[in-house]
Amino acid sequence: MEKKPKKKYNIFYNEIFNLSSVGVKNMAESYFTFSLGKGKFAVSVEFVREVINYEKITKVPKALPYIKGVVNIRGSIVTVIDFRELFGFEGDIPEEKNSIIVLEVKQEDSADFVFGILADFVDVVTNLEKVVSENYDFGIIPERKEFICDVAKKDNQFVLIMDIVRILESIEKEIAEK
Repeated sequence: MEKKPKKKYNIFYNEIFNLSSVGVKNMAESYFTFSLGKGKFAVSVEFVREVINYEKITKVPKALPYIKGVVNIRGSIVTVIDFRELFGFEGDIPEEKNSIIVLEVKQEDSADFVFGILADFVDVVTNLEKVVSENYDFGIIPERKEFICDVAKKDNQFVLIMDIVRILESIEKEIAEK
């Protein structure tokens, strides 16, 4: 008889949300899911270019603390951002055990912006059902909560859907002010 693995429950999200008190919207959309610290996050598949194993990151002097540096991916220099640090989370695993999710954001009046984000674990491309939530705190530091555009549910666990465009706009503004 095959043993089923024990189901892990994310205490972080179960404390913030009561799973039985939220309604599920009917519409499911495709997202790429991944873990940062103890949280489960997602980005729209339209932004995901590829996922690579961790590569040595070259530090950039005087960069913002969450901008880890740059990597060379097949001749292209790609900035790597640590969203755990951006959101104020502690990393559960050493940086060199992370994957790098390479994202591409289309720009109307300039070249597309390609960057990488560190992820503790990468999951899958999946359809997520968004849930209605009155609570938009999510346990994230207050000045970063606008980076989350929706909440979804997957396997009885909440997934926070990131607003990649808003995150990039905020980073650009922070760099300009520096």
